[in-house]
Amino acid sequence: MSNSSSNSFPDPAEIAKDHGKPYPPQEQGLGGTPDVIPDVPTCAVFLFLFLLAAAGHMGLFRINLSRGKKFVLSGMMFGFCFTRIMATLLRIVWSVYPKSVKIGLAAMIFVYAGIILLFIANLFFTQRLVRAQHPHVGWSKPFSIALPILLFIIIGSIIALIVGVIYSFYTLNEESLSAIRDIQIYGETLYAIVAFLPIPIVLISCAGRYFNKNRRTVDKFGSGKMRSKVAIILISAFFLDLGACWRAATLYLPVTASTNPQTPWYFTKPCFYVFNFGIEICVTFAWLALRIDKRFFIPNGAKGPYSYAGGFTFAGEPGNEKIALGNRDSMRHLTGSQASGFGGSGRVSWGGSRASLGHSSRVSWGGISREDVSTGLGEDGFQPVPYGAFEEDDPQGTTAADVGVSGAEAEMGWDPRSGRWALRPVSSTVHLARPTTARSAV
Repeated sequence: MSNSSSNSFPDPAEIAKDHGKPYPPQEQGLGGTPDVIPDVPTCAVFLFLFLLAAAGHMGLFRINLSRGKKFVLSGMMFGFCFTRIMATLLRIVWSVYPKSVKIGLAAMIFVYAGIILLFIANLFFTQRLVRAQHPHVGWSKPFSIALPILLFIIIGSIIALIVGVIYSFYTLNEESLSAIRDIQIYGETLYAIVAFLPIPIVLISCAGRYFNKNRRTVDKFGSGKMRSKVAIILISAFFLDLGACWRAATLYLPVTASTNPQTPWYFTKPCFYVFNFGIEICVTFAWLALRIDKRFFIPNGAKGPYSYAGGFTFAGEPGNEKIALGNRDSMRHLTGSQASGFGGSGRVSWGGSRASLGHSSRVSWGGISREDVSTGLGEDGFQPVPYGAFEEDDPQGTTAADVGVSGAEAEMGWDPRSGRWALRPVSSTVHLARPTTARSAV
């Protein structure tokens, strides 16, 4: 660190020593120490915006929960907004008391701790997209354990980063400060890598599906087109990585003493607000407006290839939702016998769990759908969504709507030979007419 003998500004180490613990920073950082103008009005605007975003995401979380749809990522977005509310509040207080090192330290911690939640959410979106486009690859053990391992690394790195930042305010040892700076460089570089990961993963997944001539049906999930989901992930990853790369790049540049009256342009306040709060609030509101809770929703308990199934849930799986049906009717046809189904052919099984679907030579029934069961165009332009109901002897078949179910509960079966879903009505609060042979079988 430069000292007063070779520079026109005081030695920051001497000032820190005279100040006492916690010591003020000895080098400049992105945004610097806030001032009443322009930081207070700027932070007040961001505070208001993040309050609105937090209310929006928590409101959607509560509404979905009341409808039996638990979209945890909305809760995660609320948690992120909370960290930003605290960060903006602390910067406002810090601007009023600029010499308070403790307030500055708290503000820095909340800035460090929040952004990673957006990266993690985008990784979950990416994982769901890959599992929808390539079910057997996306649900394979290597791909399935990759995200938990990455989350473990991220959490450990965040803890190390926060501990390092706190310790830097309580030591003047140059070797310790140098090691802490290395930790900061590592942490910000990891942030940049994690923010960038969805881009190559999604591009490879889409390219693999496009060039694979033997590709199977997309395991459609949520609402909206698959190309819209791809666009949301890629655009979000681009801007989130832009901010992460900016923060990482400033740490690789030469150190500037905190007592130096000249602040490099890349450390200025506009850069801080644009590449931190500015990008984050845009992504947060975009996800809220685009209803990620609908687009990226998957059934509770979904596990294994083709378990998203356009909103289907399966019997016998943890977290299986049965809120739309009564307790008695929700269990009917979902567990128990393997009696024959339509036509008394003995080739349609009832109540089979999804674990056995891929190994059976007959249609296995055992799930319910509360999504619209009318026929529509699929993601690739020619698949019906949900896939048209059929019997093994009647490939054309009819949709569930044709047999009395209009946009509500239908039971699902998987035909491993055709690789498609079959639909049939299930008993609910309204007793639907069934073929005589099927009624006697149940």
